[in-house]
Amino acid sequence: MIDFDQPWWLRYRRFLTWSDAAVVLWSVSSVPIVAKAVGGPMALVHPRVQILVTIGAAAAWWMALSLFASRDQHVLGVGQEEYKRVAAATINVAGSVTVLAYLSRNELVRAYLVQAIPIGMAALLLTRWLWRQWLYILRRDGEWSSRTFVVGAPAQVTELTEQLRALPAVGYAVVGTYVVPDECDETDLARSILRMARRQFASVIAVAACGAIGPSVLRRLGWLLEGTDMQLVIMPGLTAIAGPRVHTRPVAGLPLLCIEEPSLIGARRVAKRAFDFTVALVGVVVLVPVFLTIAVLITLDSKGPVFHRQWRIGKHGKEFRIWKFRTMVPDAEARRDELAAHNDSDGPLFKIQADPRVTRVGRRLRLYSLDELPQLLNVITGRMSLVGPRPPLPDEVLSYAKDTRRRLLVKPGLTGLWQISGRSDLNWHDGLALDLYYVENWSFTTDLVILWKTIWVVVRGVGAY
Repeated sequence: MIDFDQPWWLRYRRFLTWSDAAVVLWSVSSVPIVAKAVGGPMALVHPRVQILVTIGAAAAWWMALSLFASRDQHVLGVGQEEYKRVAAATINVAGSVTVLAYLSRNELVRAYLVQAIPIGMAALLLTRWLWRQWLYILRRDGEWSSRTFVVGAPAQVTELTEQLRALPAVGYAVVGTYVVPDECDETDLARSILRMARRQFASVIAVAACGAIGPSVLRRLGWLLEGTDMQLVIMPGLTAIAGPRVHTRPVAGLPLLCIEEPSLIGARRVAKRAFDFTVALVGVVVLVPVFLTIAVLITLDSKGPVFHRQWRIGKHGKEFRIWKFRTMVPDAEARRDELAAHNDSDGPLFKIQADPRVTRVGRRLRLYSLDELPQLLNVITGRMSLVGPRPPLPDEVLSYAKDTRRRLLVKPGLTGLWQISGRSDLNWHDGLALDLYYVENWSFTTDLVILWKTIWVVVRGVGAY
């Protein structure tokens, strides 16, 4: 059940406060313990000095996490900002310790820099992630969410409500809605909204883009919420633009939203290519035994080559041949026309959930996406990236509209938002929307998150056929 008496974030922040204190104390106290075990110059430091330095370092680190607002209500439970603030606080503590170590030339202080800081940062980020997974479980069960009352124009209210209900992990449980009429009395509208929200015991009023709710109504509603525990959140109609690209700039007293251009070139793209090459190369070397095992299984299961090479369209519409393990019978392409009536996908995609052309071994390879592993070779040669839009077939691209061709502004990926959001269960339009969103809002952090989530999606075998 949802507790109306105390906001979820206060209880959650209390857990984080004690958890951070335990992690920080454990990290710094490990230094004198290790020093005593291994001996050396650090073991010669007086025990009382060790205790005082340990307590002081732990307290400073713990306070830094508060000073950098890593437990602020607005960053808890969603997005990457919470992790960034934890890292920033720890890096600043490391900087202070570095200066202290240089000035004091104390072996114990240097040990904190070498041992406690790296271990502590990793432990803090891990525990924050574990707490968040626990929070997601509670939210999926209908607990620890903010009771949300949605108001606005009909289409926007429906869109926002559907999105919030489809993503319980974000923590906004919709308990009521109000469609604002085109013509209404602005003087009484704010009071009416507040009155209806209170009837639903709402703690959040979410305003979707609506012409009837102008600046004066929002200002009046904000005044009415002063001194209450209720929050006012606004959806400005920029759902296809990621938060990091949106910045608020006050101009003449007006909060203007500035939208950055998509980052398609520059130093970050060079870093992405270096990361792709390194990870793919290491992956190929490490997975050689897996490649050999799969090759033997394919050969024993059915006649035909081990690899399947197919023309795909890459960045800027350039064709390239993709590497995959063969999962179908050799005459699969020739039989495509006779199976066209059984196509389960909309749009230009061709997908059959129980495709009779797939071999016995091929079905298992597809379930865990092992047939995609040879695409690491395409990543090494620079034709693909680890993360990006799904690589389309030439026939698909021929039917692309102008907007759809924006998928081709970046390299196709071994995985992507489509992979972690349903895989083959997604229809064409949903998959396209995810690909375009990625192209417009790419960041290195997004790539890391997608790669991490891909591991769990593949292990569970969700949405693959």
